[in-house]
Amino acid sequence: MALAVLAAGGLTLELARFRVAWLNQRLLRWLWLVLKEQEERRITGATYMLIGAFLAFLFFDAGVAVAALLFLSLGDPAAALVGRRMPGLRLSGKSPGGTVAFVAVALLVVAVLTASGVVEYHWALLAGAAVAGLVELLPLPPDDNLTIPLASGAAMHFIPLASGA
Repeated sequence: MALAVLAAGGLTLELARFRVAWLNQRLLRWLWLVLKEQEERRITGATYMLIGAFLAFLFFDAGVAVAALLFLSLGDPAAALVGRRMPGLRLSGKSPGGTVAFVAVALLVVAVLTASGVVEYHWALLAGAAVAGLVELLPLPPDDNLTIPLASGAAMHFIPLASGA
């Protein structure tokens, strides 16, 4: 319920700032350190993350939702830190090195969750980590803060079902 309220509140604030210029300018001035340049004219990653978290807990069991959100909240910053510093090839503005960092962190999450017994099917976690890394690399709309938890959560949810587990 709390995530639903936060997601709805975030979306309401986003829509209000798009309609009220002075509100948008004030929020941009307050949040300039954490916002990306393109977020001035579109929904922020934070709001997409709230929506993604709400939907993950709505559609999947808690263990799957937690894993999907840990992949995002720990893997995405790792991808950004490594990817920005790596020269060379870019795929839709993303560095393959950043994706490797994302997947490495996601695999650490898998190891911790498997050791703690939070999720029953560790191989589904591995598939979720791989899907999360792929989605991080691909430019899937509208935002990876929404698509990563939904796609990786779906993989972790449906793979055990499809295998008859």
